[in-house]
Amino acid sequence: MADAVAESDALAQLARTALAEWDLEVRSLRLHSHSENAVFRVEAADGGAYALRVHRPGYHDLAALESELTWTEALATAGLPAPAAVRTRDGRAYAKVALPNAAEVRHVGLVRWVSGTSLSDDLGANAGPTEIRGVYASLGQLIADLHLASIQWSPPPGFKRHAWDAQGLVGERPIWGRFWEVEGASGAQRVALLAVRNQLLDILSALPKNPDAYGLIHADLNCDNVLRKGGHLSVIDFDDAGFGWFAFDLAVAAWYRMDAPNATPQFEAAKAALFDGYRRRRPRCAQVLELVPLFLLVRTLMLLAWIESRPEAGGTEDIPQLIRIALDQARQLELLR
Repeated sequence: MADAVAESDALAQLARTALAEWDLEVRSLRLHSHSENAVFRVEAADGGAYALRVHRPGYHDLAALESELTWTEALATAGLPAPAAVRTRDGRAYAKVALPNAAEVRHVGLVRWVSGTSLSDDLGANAGPTEIRGVYASLGQLIADLHLASIQWSPPPGFKRHAWDAQGLVGERPIWGRFWEVEGASGAQRVALLAVRNQLLDILSALPKNPDAYGLIHADLNCDNVLRKGGHLSVIDFDDAGFGWFAFDLAVAAWYRMDAPNATPQFEAAKAALFDGYRRRRPRCAQVLELVPLFLLVRTLMLLAWIESRPEAGGTEDIPQLIRIALDQARQLELLR
């Protein structure tokens, strides 16, 4: 507990130091969330609100962070609801600030605050099927618009983001970890998970990467990263954005209704509406939609490693259930007997 408080204090001090790089008169600064990156809400004297994000070390270098900003600026230019970055007073995308009393350096970025309520809060346990369908139809349209923008945009020279391809998802060193070695699994379950992983590696390695099905994706469209305000949806937190199959974005968005109370009908209603909305913007998308069940399995497997590697975030008690879900999904896809 003392270590956590000390870390929060150090990050807050770092955030205050970083803010000197921007031309802002700051009225207040408070920690909003701290999962992987630390996000502070900044309120300025002129009434403006901003999100200051202190990036964790070891995930993205400066070139990758600047590429994220390049893409979100392109999305905003295309009229899509992406966070609007604010550059430092000397025009840089990120400030580089050392932790107090430490040699460790963090990159810090600032974007305008996006108002709205996350879908995880907005669609509570009592959300009815009509509301679920309406929201997820809108989300499907928004995801299709993001994918169309990806298809139409050419990354500039030097653009750098990681890839949620076969190696990034299930290779020897997956971006989110080796889920088939999760300690919360029994020996027999680890054998089964490895068998599923090996089959997925073969399947994903053979999947085509044609521009209609593979490109820049958000890669983490969970319910906390989609905000709703006045019937409009916005997407935040492009930290995991990279190259991947478009079906992965749809699978992540649908997956989080599996975790809701009364999950099965909510999930089926959400998935059907998500697909309907996506088709409205991309009528010729059969090759994308047919891959979603495969990536629902991939997402479940990824979460096993992510949760176990971050016990401070909570959720380790869910690992046994997630293993059962993953193995059931694999059987339904005939990847496991």
